[in-house]
Amino acid sequence: MLPFRTRRLIAAAAAVAGAIPLATTGTAPAAAAGDAMAQTLNCSGSIRVDITNTGAVDGKGTLRCATPSTSYDGQLKLSGSVTNVSGLVYQTRTTDQLSIFSGSTGEIIDLSVNRTLRKLSDAPSGNATEEGSGLVIGGGPFGGSTETESGAGTFGAGVVTTFLITNEYILDLHG
Repeated sequence: MLPFRTRRLIAAAAAVAGAIPLATTGTAPAAAAGDAMAQTLNCSGSIRVDITNTGAVDGKGTLRCATPSTSYDGQLKLSGSVTNVSGLVYQTRTTDQLSIFSGSTGEIIDLSVNRTLRKLSDAPSGNATEEGSGLVIGGGPFGGSTETESGAGTFGAGVVTTFLITNEYILDLHG
């Protein structure tokens, strides 16, 4: 009988060896729906989040996304509302739509996200941070995945408070 650690290493090596053919084929996430590796999607880029004085939230982003086997262009659209404002911190709940595409193939992933936008000063404009977490709504290759995100950038306040999260913005989906 092999020690537990050795059995675990053999099982991990077998799992990786089984995933290598998928990684070299450039399979779209929909075609790889049964593969656990397809449940990981990492995106980076920038987002713009607008908050009106009535508490409505909308925004968009341009991202570059990748699974372990394929890279995609991504577009993020979000809409929702402010759930709480406390000092310089805005809590929001949004329904986001992440569209990823590579050539003629792609996926639309619906997300439910709780997001915190934080002004780092009480000036009319300045630095800001953003962080969020949520769930994938519906099925598909990312069904059941959780979402996390974070980034930094700037804000400007007026009739609409705008957060431009352009530094180190990362959105990850993981099963």
